Amino acid sequence: MVKTLPLSNRAYEQLRDAILGGELRPGEPLFEIHLAKSLGMSRTPVREALQSLVSDGYLDELPDRGYVIPRRSLDDLREFFELREVLEAAASRYAALRARPEEIAELQVVCDQYEGEQDLARWQQLGAQFHALITRACRNERLANLMDSLTTQIDLSRRSVIYGGPAWRETAVQDHRAICAAIKARDEAAAHKAAADHVRHSYQATLRGQEPEAFAPKKTA
Repeated sequence: MVKTLPLSNRAYEQLRDAILGGELRPGEPLFEIHLAKSLGMSRTPVREALQSLVSDGYLDELPDRGYVIPRRSLDDLREFFELREVLEAAASRYAALRARPEEIAELQVVCDQYEGEQDLARWQQLGAQFHALITRACRNERLANLMDSLTTQIDLSRRSVIYGGPAWRETAVQDHRAICAAIKARDEAAAHKAAADHVRHSYQATLRGQEPEAFAPKKTA
């Protein structure tokens, strides 16, 4: 018998997916009564979901009892991506040394699916799965715990792909291919470099989403 998720869990998942999918944008105020109506639920499970999203870092609570997706400062983003670069590059390096053959095979399958996936939400999920496989394969529990502590920030940073357009998508696919190939080849230096490059590219895509005017083509007289 299939168990039905509690309404608060369903509300949490739907709202988190809307945040990560770009349907709800940073700085946009959110109110319990409106969200309950849009989700077709009473306010109680929605309130519980919103409080969980605040606890997990996806939302901030406003003094007037509304909620908002937090805007990260440019310094916040820089610090986060610097840390993410160190951790993901290290995880990829150690995965190249320690991944089991079946893990490498699974990583290749996910990489191939990522390349061919057209649905953006599913594409993002596959990207997260790809990196989770690498973290597991690196066999460093403390590193994995540090990555887990950054889950919310990583999720929110991956939202940048919504605004990156086809060019970012192709870059991300190429980056994943390079990481996967280096791990398959047991080339720790190449895996480290490919993962670091990928995080830097993601950082650039995030900055484009945050400050599009700074990257707009300059008008000529």
